[in-house]
Amino acid sequence: MADLYKRPPITEAVIGITFAEPLDSAKLGKADKKFAKIYPQHIEVQNFDVKIQLDQAGRANADSTTVAKGHRRSSLDADELLVLWPSVFVVSQLAPYPGWEAFIGRFERDWRTWRQVAGYREIRRIGLRFINRIDIPIVDDKAEHEKYLNIYARLPNLIGSVNGYSTQIATEIEEIKCLLKVNSGTVHTPLLGHSSFLLDIDFGRMIDVPQRDEEIFALLSEIRVKKNEVFEACITKRARRLFQK
Repeated sequence: MADLYKRPPITEAVIGITFAEPLDSAKLGKADKKFAKIYPQHIEVQNFDVKIQLDQAGRANADSTTVAKGHRRSSLDADELLVLWPSVFVVSQLAPYPGWEAFIGRFERDWRTWRQVAGYREIRRIGLRFINRIDIPIVDDKAEHEKYLNIYARLPNLIGSVNGYSTQIATEIEEIKCLLKVNSGTVHTPLLGHSSFLLDIDFGRMIDVPQRDEEIFALLSEIRVKKNEVFEACITKRARRLFQK
């Protein structure tokens, strides 16, 4: 999409790999150190999973607590991100989006580095997500998002105008065996005289998941093509003109 538009509205692109079994902390730490030169900024992150049980009187007690530790790394300018969890490997690109070839090239490089330490691990899910923010100019105190987007909340005339909305669709894309989720809605705008709208396109494959490197890369490229088709179907010609300015 960045190849089609001068100013693609992508705020974040994410490739995520989820594994069937977690990596032990020693290997995860070793993998993290492998990326220190590429991503010099580092934060250790924790995720708490608390299970609650109710006794016969209905009182809640914390039955068990699981703490997952991971690593979040970023480039010096903080627009290239890498997140390592025991069961998840994530490569992320914040705006400005450099184009698919640069993004998938970075993922392939990082994935091979990860494999050197982690070795073969069964993959449970492969995901590709693009988060877009579409800034629509306000004319006569109104941002006519219906003229820019083909996905939005339809409301009866009785309700009148609204200040915000959020909508989600989920469907199977059989040709690439992926679940597609599309989220749209109003978001905070950083621009004066505009209203901003989210277009979040998230693909995930959880059946017949490729395990070999070249098959993984090929699937991601297939998903990217379908993602572009979905994006174009969700916007109008007027929106496309925004991205060419």
